[in-house]
Amino acid sequence: MVDQREAVLNFITANGPVLPVQISKHVETNILFASAILAELVERKKLKITHFSIGGSPLYYLAGQEELMDKRLSSSLGGREKEAYNLIKERKVVREADLEPWQRVAIKSLKDFTLPLNVVVQGNTEVFWKHKIVSDDEAKLLIEEIINLTYGKETSSETHLQQELIKELNIEKTKTVEVQEILSQPIESKTKVENANSEILMKEIAEKLKHELLKEMKPENEIKVKEFKVKEENKQEIIKKPEIKPEGKFYDEICKFLQKNEIKIVIEEMIKKEKEFDFIVEIPSTVGNLRYFLKVKNKPSISDADVSMAFSEGKVKNLPILFLVNGKVSKKASELIDKKLKGQIILKQF
Repeated sequence: MVDQREAVLNFITANGPVLPVQISKHVETNILFASAILAELVERKKLKITHFSIGGSPLYYLAGQEELMDKRLSSSLGGREKEAYNLIKERKVVREADLEPWQRVAIKSLKDFTLPLNVVVQGNTEVFWKHKIVSDDEAKLLIEEIINLTYGKETSSETHLQQELIKELNIEKTKTVEVQEILSQPIESKTKVENANSEILMKEIAEKLKHELLKEMKPENEIKVKEFKVKEENKQEIIKKPEIKPEGKFYDEICKFLQKNEIKIVIEEMIKKEKEFDFIVEIPSTVGNLRYFLKVKNKPSISDADVSMAFSEGKVKNLPILFLVNGKVSKKASELIDKKLKGQIILKQF
């Protein structure tokens, strides 16, 4: 296994971002074990994994291969997401208030390509989105230009304050919030947690919070724009964004199914709106509640690659796997579950 891991890393170093099927051919194994090797390397932070997928499988890549990942993964985008990607790619930084509603939704879904930046100016929170491969310094200059165009350069005391804030604007690569200087950043979808004293659960929550920004899950180089509070007669006003939960018809169907079967959600994560969700759930049994990793996919056809990825993700979390789908299960996927993964993953259609 050690030699295989080294072979995988060497292959990705030489060839750039890869799919599990490429690794399975390179190390001469099946896609299931190739996915397991890749998942282990992700867990050990040797590799990164994308949210979007190509043909049902995510890309795996090394730190420093972001531009290669961007180029390869963006070619698989379509529809509104492709249009939003082209917009952020061209402009590098965009102001959310200037976007149309569909653009805002699409930009937020592009977790592999974009990062949210929040700046408080004149007591109002301005939300910007930057392309990930744009440097911090360049993003800072572009934001300053947009703010200048928006507010103008009048000499009033209010505008002067705004200009002073712009001069102090600083983009930081940090995963913590300076309590007295930076406006705290709420995560878009906070999980409802029970059994808070459970050490295992708290580790899961800590891992999730570390990897998310505005409901984001995995990027290692997330950045935030340093936010400033406007002082007025020794008073400070803190502006907080409302908590946003996953929504949509498919998400509602999932919740109804879980409620009907008395399955309790511990942690939930939207991977792709109306398409894919991950949950940590508790399922009642005669011996007490059992904790499972639940992968839910809204897909017309479920392949063996889909099953392999769900299995690998569950193994990374060290939990039994329940795979909930609403599409037709392919013959290869059924054979994989019945022969190689029997008793290790449960697939259920709803």
